[in-house]
Amino acid sequence: MPQFYLLSVVSTIVAGLALSSDYLKTKSDFFGSFRFLQKNRSIQIITGLVTAVIGILKLILRSPGEDIVVVGDLLPAVAGIILGVILIGEAFRQHPKEGKDQEKVGKSVEKVTKGIAPYRIPVGIAGAVIGLVHFLFPQILFL
Repeated sequence: MPQFYLLSVVSTIVAGLALSSDYLKTKSDFFGSFRFLQKNRSIQIITGLVTAVIGILKLILRSPGEDIVVVGDLLPAVAGIILGVILIGEAFRQHPKEGKDQEKVGKSVEKVTKGIAPYRIPVGIAGAVIGLVHFLFPQILFL
């Protein structure tokens, strides 16, 4: 199923660039264009959900031409799940929802994302690199 393979590659690269766009913007203006994903909570949540769901499905489905089902796409699947979860956490941390339960939810989200937030840029760069390498070498084991 080459469409699902391409969707996996694109979502992993986009999620990785979205997480690391703050740092990469200082290197090139092209990467700064991915900051729009961090400005809107809805887009951030949808991108995170799509990336995480595709990562979970990559554990089940395999890329074209692979004989080994689970291990073949292990790194892209794990990267997609991690990137999706971090994007969703960042959406709730950066754009808190107004309401009476905001304090309770805000504190719990803050606890979870506090440990992950310092690593968001290296994880984003690693995710984008994994997606790019997975695109270039689809039949290599673990990629």
